Amino acid sequence: MKPSVILALIATATALLIPAFARDGYIVQLLNIAMLNAIVVLGLNFVTGWTGQINFGQAAFYGLGAYTTAIATKAGMPWIAAPILSVIVVLAASLILGLPTLRLRTYYLAMTTIGFGEIVRLIIVHWEPVTGGTSGLRAIPGISLLGITLQGQIQHYYLIVALLALAMLVAWRIRNSSLGRAMIATKDSEIAAEQSGVDTVRVKLFAFMIGAVYAGLAGCIYASSIRFISPDSFSGTQAVLLMTMLIVGGMGSIAGCVIGALALTILPETVRFLGQWYLVLYGLGVIAVIVLAPGGLASVTSLAKPRWAGGR
Repeated sequence: MKPSVILALIATATALLIPAFARDGYIVQLLNIAMLNAIVVLGLNFVTGWTGQINFGQAAFYGLGAYTTAIATKAGMPWIAAPILSVIVVLAASLILGLPTLRLRTYYLAMTTIGFGEIVRLIIVHWEPVTGGTSGLRAIPGISLLGITLQGQIQHYYLIVALLALAMLVAWRIRNSSLGRAMIATKDSEIAAEQSGVDTVRVKLFAFMIGAVYAGLAGCIYASSIRFISPDSFSGTQAVLLMTMLIVGGMGSIAGCVIGALALTILPETVRFLGQWYLVLYGLGVIAVIVLAPGGLASVTSLAKPRWAGGR
């Protein structure tokens, strides 16, 4: 059996057993948020990790999915329709943003996505009768599937684990498809990819749309499981944090996306007892990973293999 399959089985077994040992509901809720962040980072990986485009708009798509679900379900829409509506909204937003801007490259695209994120944040803050403004939206209806309403963090945990596994599987299938190879070719050399017959603008647009769908669906589950949302959860700071998760975990690596999201969501809570100093330790940890493992945490095992072989 391949090592990757063995690791996947171990990770699955560990994920399924965690609620049995985590007696504190806060721990399970923190893991739920970490896994939702992982889904959002997986979406960001399509655009930045595989296509090479700097995108700081992922948090805005996350927020659009969350607010669409919250507003629609509070208005009486059945929950089962909320993910579909969220996908439609984020796809429309990604097309509106992507069609005129994905011909831009490097820093120009980055600045455009930063502006898009700020526009979405301002709409959420100032459209107070609908979005609740800075106070956010409370008492959002929960997840209801086939007449069963999920109760408690543990039930949500198993749903999110299943969604994360599905998101990783879909990402892996796309990575090994012709579209995935076109994404990698676009990142390696856009000019060479165009000379080889790749429509790079369309490839970047597809990557952008897929990433937006990942974020929108994660936002839908976030709103319905936490049942409270506010603009702070989808700000520019969150956009930078999502990019940091991708870099620390390992840009271009599916496993790295999950590792980075879990690490940078859980780590701040484990060192919060240090008070103001926890931010210093957090920052030093991120810098250490970037310096010592430029390929991210996912590359640590590959870096250790040559040393282990040499020592032997």
